[in-house]
Amino acid sequence: MNKNTGNLIAILLIALVVLFTGCAGEEDTTPEATPVSTPTPEETVSTPTGHEQAGEPNESYPGLADIFDKKSGIEVITGSVQIEREGIMLSGFLVQPSISGRYPGIIMIHEWWGLNEQVKSMADILAREGYVVLAVDLFDGNVATTIEGAQANLRENPDEETLPKMQAGLEYLRELPDVDPMNIASLGWCYGGGQSFLLGINEDLNATVIYYGRISTDTSDLIELREPVLGIFGAEDTSIPVDDVREFERLLKAQGTSADIYIYEGAGHAFANPTNTGAFRKVQAIDAWNKTIDFLNLNLKVV
Repeated sequence: MNKNTGNLIAILLIALVVLFTGCAGEEDTTPEATPVSTPTPEETVSTPTGHEQAGEPNESYPGLADIFDKKSGIEVITGSVQIEREGIMLSGFLVQPSISGRYPGIIMIHEWWGLNEQVKSMADILAREGYVVLAVDLFDGNVATTIEGAQANLRENPDEETLPKMQAGLEYLRELPDVDPMNIASLGWCYGGGQSFLLGINEDLNATVIYYGRISTDTSDLIELREPVLGIFGAEDTSIPVDDVREFERLLKAQGTSADIYIYEGAGHAFANPTNTGAFRKVQAIDAWNKTIDFLNLNLKVV
């Protein structure tokens, strides 16, 4: 072995010793995966819808019917009904004048709480103005008293299921002997306001009343809404921006649809429901109800 070869081998041996020594003493620097924080059920926060603004209902509120002025003294009869149409099952609360006649009909739609006593009281009040009112139950008897329960009502009852129920109720209402089938309107509050809009764009009605409910500014939806519309909204409603309401009004009028839209200052979501004691605004609510009666009387040909 010559000198150069020996030197080369020595250098290689020294390099290998250094390499292995370094590897043995080196710490693992491979980065760990970034931890992912998964909220526990207690940490999960539902996206606000605006309904929460009103708080939970106080069903013990005493004077539901006394808050709203009655313009006539018609006596009524009430009762629960069960409706079945082409496999669709629906229950409801029917109120009609006790004297037989031919009255306009109203499909009334509850808030996200369900068909509770407050909605039934409003059906009674409206029927005394000379209407046959069917307050439909879109939640199959489930009545929530907490926000969590109401949110569950919405999750478990998508529009593709509630629309056929309302259509079954509409058909039932039109077939009643004391109802003029050519004079039918829908009316709803909150969640029910959005459902009233949904029914209005899918059926031929004579009028649609929307109390702070979901609306649309999509012209492909609005083109189907040809009947007169009454919209009642609160300027402080966190779920329905005033700009959207004004655009809704503009588009309806531009296409020739009669639209009476009122936005009440100092009022938020659900301001017309007396059981929502945190949101209720008595003066605005009474004014809105009087406007509702006048609108229905005008468009449903009540003398």
